Amino acid sequence: MASENAERSRGLPFLEFSLQLIFRSRQPCSSQPSSVHSSSSVQGEMLVRCLIAAIYSGSLLTAATPAMPQACAVPCPILDEVRFTGLRRIAPAAVAAQLRSREGEPFDTARIDKDLRALARLGWFESIQVEEASPTLPYPRAFKNQKHIALIFHLEERPFLSKLEYSGSRLLSRQQIEKMLEERKLAPGLGKPADPIALQRVAFAIRSGLNKLGHPEASVRIAREEARNYTLAVRFEINDGPLLRVRRVSFDGHPQLSAKLLRGQMRNIAPWKPLASWRGKNAFTREAFEEDRQRILTYYQNHGFPEARIGSARVAPSAEPLRRWLPWPHESTIAGLSVSIPVEAGPFYRFESIAATDALLQVAKERGRLPVNLPERDEGGAFSQQEIDKLRRLWTTRIQPRNSEIDPIPSHSVDVMRTFNPENRTARVAFDLSDSTPYIVQRIEFLGLHKFSDRYVRRRILLREGRPVDERALEAGLLRLARTGYFKPIRKEDIRVQLDEATRTADVAIRLEEIGQQRASLLGGTGQFGSTLGVAYAVFDLLNREELFSAQLDGGPESLQILLSFAKEGIFGTRASLAFSLFDNVIRPRFASSAHAPFFSSHSEGISVPWTFPLTNTDSLGVNYILSHTTTEYPLASSSTAPGVTLGDVRSKVSNRSLGVAWARDTGSERVRFANSASGGWLGGGENILHSSAEYARIFRDPFFSPADMWAFRAAFSGAGSYQGGMPIYARLFSGDELVRGLGPGELGPYAVAARIAPSGATIYS
Repeated sequence: MASENAERSRGLPFLEFSLQLIFRSRQPCSSQPSSVHSSSSVQGEMLVRCLIAAIYSGSLLTAATPAMPQACAVPCPILDEVRFTGLRRIAPAAVAAQLRSREGEPFDTARIDKDLRALARLGWFESIQVEEASPTLPYPRAFKNQKHIALIFHLEERPFLSKLEYSGSRLLSRQQIEKMLEERKLAPGLGKPADPIALQRVAFAIRSGLNKLGHPEASVRIAREEARNYTLAVRFEINDGPLLRVRRVSFDGHPQLSAKLLRGQMRNIAPWKPLASWRGKNAFTREAFEEDRQRILTYYQNHGFPEARIGSARVAPSAEPLRRWLPWPHESTIAGLSVSIPVEAGPFYRFESIAATDALLQVAKERGRLPVNLPERDEGGAFSQQEIDKLRRLWTTRIQPRNSEIDPIPSHSVDVMRTFNPENRTARVAFDLSDSTPYIVQRIEFLGLHKFSDRYVRRRILLREGRPVDERALEAGLLRLARTGYFKPIRKEDIRVQLDEATRTADVAIRLEEIGQQRASLLGGTGQFGSTLGVAYAVFDLLNREELFSAQLDGGPESLQILLSFAKEGIFGTRASLAFSLFDNVIRPRFASSAHAPFFSSHSEGISVPWTFPLTNTDSLGVNYILSHTTTEYPLASSSTAPGVTLGDVRSKVSNRSLGVAWARDTGSERVRFANSASGGWLGGGENILHSSAEYARIFRDPFFSPADMWAFRAAFSGAGSYQGGMPIYARLFSGDELVRGLGPGELGPYAVAARIAPSGATIYS
């Protein structure tokens, strides 16, 4: 060994970088045995984390210097060659493309460190080593006085995954497992290097699925079989374990509230609810309990217990007595789980005072806004963190600039100061202007996008990079995303904000879950022209231009409506939206139930071009141009006041060209719209008519039956009149709503959306 070291010291320096994958896990609070096993000895129920550590083993051996510094005092050596050894299936060019070190550039140890980490993140290699050697290629004469080196990457490829099998489970079929992995984006790719971390995640996902079915002792073992051609076959050996459902939930400690009230806050683990086994309410999982635990804690904090603490659940097997009647009456026991939740409610507090400082009131006055009016019932009432958060948001809205893009006044935030008096159990709350520098948004990242582009989502989030963090803008952006109807409800857990105290910057990551690009809804009801039934269909981004195609077919005995439309937001690089609609309407009204034939028949067809521009986050201005052609026929049964004239011999054909202006305010849960249009005159056509309409709609949470349901109310008024000449009979009737259900002219989203506060404190838009 000494001779070998001496030989190296006389030659070129040698560097070795050895990367190892270190798997660590933490045991859960309740010492339960591990149920996932593999050759890499990964155990525990917590999420496995892969820590990539670059271990510099060995030392830099040279005859002159003991180490190579980061910054070279003398000219750094030139990297002439980069070679790879150990590659079997992966092309050297594919590996070289991942490196920052380039031939012909000065050697940099910092780049080598980044290259090692980049190669390790690929998951292609089991081990990576870098060795410095003498270059084999001749170098230019101009650089003969400078040192030249070559780097050799010794790589050990991971075997390629060639086969996947799932065996042993009576509950989950192969199709169910593959669908579950696909939904969680965990499906391992065949023909790619087998990543042991990815395989462990698959095992955990399978076990989690069995836990949700009431099998908490399920286990998954990973069996690996490597072939001579350097491929790997993996088999997941699944043991379902016994069926153990939650039979009893109790609360220990000092809850100070009834167990019935606390159980009412639990949504996931609720074996007392009807059809609990069918709905999966009597299966215990850590994720489900954490959600229920947060709901219980939020309930305490919103009902006078700000110091409440909820501990981790203690799960133990139990045997409940059960009386059976078949085949004869007898007593038996049924195995299950008993869940005990430790609760310390703490003292009960009431509001003593809620006030705002003079500085906060002064800033709100400078913004031209009125101060927040505090309801009298809040003072003296039970402490509620939800009420404090609501008031803080209101104050934040009062002190923000009306237009943050052009307003030179800096943005401010609001601090909340809570003072608790343990003697008389009262709380004082004061809202003050924050004197700290606001956080600046450095980066906004959207995760989970597959069908929708980053630009489409980013344009709807009002929070901008380089601007101060604004909760109001973020909430308004989430509201706009929810209104599109293409994403699942956005929860508080889906938003991650990472703050940097040193630089006062913030990185925002929002995880979205897409629903799909297509929607279909049924139409129908009883209106002015009898009962109708129809369907509306919409598809978004079919041409990868963020466009919307929609179609509607709605008809009945007295009317038929057909609509085809194309809409595009962000037209010509602006915030405006433009749509083109083709419509074909037929009306055959019956004014009396005893009539055997319609009074007249009107057929209208044409094109509508609406243009909408958002003035603010809630207000929009629209302009609509309609070009149509109407044919009206009167049947022989009709009579005329003029003697000798039969209306059945009359067929009128009129062209209509109208221009309208509309204003709408849509807050999400409330909508107000006024529209006016005029036809004829300098526009041309055979009609000279004025149209006016007004609409009010509101959607709110169900206060009686289920908080997750909604009530909707809508009222509309329409009027028409002729400013020159007579007014045709068909123009005095209204064929129906101007809106396709769920879609409006120039809009790309649902008709209304409602926000509700979940027990966890998250705002959910639906």
